[in-house]
Amino acid sequence: MHPSALLAVLLALFSFSVDARPTKARRSGLLTLPLRHVQRNNGVHVELRHQQQINRATRLAARADGLVGPSDEQLRANLERRAAYLSKRYNVPTEGSGSSTTEPDTDIATLTVEDDETSPALAPFSSVVSIDGADTSYVATVGMGTPSRDFAIILDSGSGDFWVQSDDECTSDNGGGCGNHSFLGAASSSTFVNTKKPWSITYGSGSAAGEIVNDTIVLGGVLLDNHTFGIAHEISSSFSRDAVADGLMGLGKAGLSNQGVPTPVQVLRNRGVIPAAITSYRLPRLLDHTNNGEVTFGGVDETKFDPSTAVTIDSTSNGFWLTALGGVSVNGGDVSINSTVALMDTGTSLLIAPAADAAAIHAKIPGAILQDSGSYTIPCDTTASVSLKFGGKQFEINPKDLLFASSGRTTGACTSGIGSFDDTKFLVGDTFLKNVYFSTNADDNTIMLAKAI
Repeated sequence: MHPSALLAVLLALFSFSVDARPTKARRSGLLTLPLRHVQRNNGVHVELRHQQQINRATRLAARADGLVGPSDEQLRANLERRAAYLSKRYNVPTEGSGSSTTEPDTDIATLTVEDDETSPALAPFSSVVSIDGADTSYVATVGMGTPSRDFAIILDSGSGDFWVQSDDECTSDNGGGCGNHSFLGAASSSTFVNTKKPWSITYGSGSAAGEIVNDTIVLGGVLLDNHTFGIAHEISSSFSRDAVADGLMGLGKAGLSNQGVPTPVQVLRNRGVIPAAITSYRLPRLLDHTNNGEVTFGGVDETKFDPSTAVTIDSTSNGFWLTALGGVSVNGGDVSINSTVALMDTGTSLLIAPAADAAAIHAKIPGAILQDSGSYTIPCDTTASVSLKFGGKQFEINPKDLLFASSGRTTGACTSGIGSFDDTKFLVGDTFLKNVYFSTNADDNTIMLAKAI
């Protein structure tokens, strides 16, 4: 790969209605947002996208430990090493439209699966939520401002701040504007109030900074006036170049909020719209071509899981959704691992384990191979059964989810959806969470898991 092309890729990667005021909770006590998937084709090689997820996990895990995370330079160096590996092994272009490589088993993240329009009917006071084409983020449509306009907002259980991009001033760290998005400010909303208080946040592969504001939002048909959140004047190019989302809604505990304000689910509870600060996820997978996912505020949807498999476990952190990990098994046999802690995060695509534990798991998966890049490959047609134990019960990962961005391939070798990093905990992302009904309760600091249906 030419050095200038490599640099361009690295910079692109790293830089990462009903308006009725509620007077009481809905009759069901729940606020449900069905999930659909949308198309995304960024043409970035699967190995580099895999490294982006490792970078995010490394920084997130450090923050959960109260430690100073890796610097931007260190994370960029990780991407450089992975890109050099690609260039050496495959002589592969890692930008553009995702053209094929010199080896037939090389997985390119073309992600062009067509949308399945067969979606469930919207429940009362519901709105559409979308999953992007790689099962890597979950995007809700939220009305904002007066008059209300639609914003596409990423849902992330691993952070605590809600923000959108500012229409007054918004610049990207690559020196340009903030891309083709919806923006919010006094020019577009008559109910917009800027407190002028600064805020900022850094994620694993991106960042945002701006001011705290108040304005009206509409979530699932429910209007919340004078809601406090952030607008971003500066964002990383990972956000400016992302055509899918206009902002992000953190659904971790309030202790994660850099803005120092309640999360939207807590505001819904405080105003009597829902009975409890519970957020429940049924995450779909793109390869199923079925719109069976949803996010529910206030409780659980018992039609989305097998109640006989449900367990409720304590969360051991004031900010992140951390809990006890009881073990791992592959094909019914226990794997000897050192970690006993899991951090549950919808914003991470992979299941990421401490390096020694990841090696032990892959050693039990037939055909798994450690690559020079540090990632593992496994057969694209694997039938391996990998399970995690929580609350005394085993929860199996569908073999489809053991493959990272396979685009449905069933021949050759695919990048594993189980990654590794230098930490002592598991970061449990969507490789696992797509297989369970995952519910968080900020009122009693618990997590519920059950087998998804």
